[in-house]
Amino acid sequence: MLAEGHSYKTCADALAVSVDTVRFHVRKIYERLHVHSRSEAVWKALHEGILKGRQ
Repeated sequence: MLAEGHSYKTCADALAVSVDTVRFHVRKIYERLHVHSRSEAVWKALHEGILKGRQ
């Protein structure tokens, strides 16, 4: 959802979790991908085949 431009709040609302929960999981994703921003995470995930690009 973040790769599509959604905010932490809209992600949290859609998933019925708190914004802090979204932040926690995003932080863990950044750690595992060894990145520091959303754009780096999206780029790396696309290039490593973790996320599929839009058609």
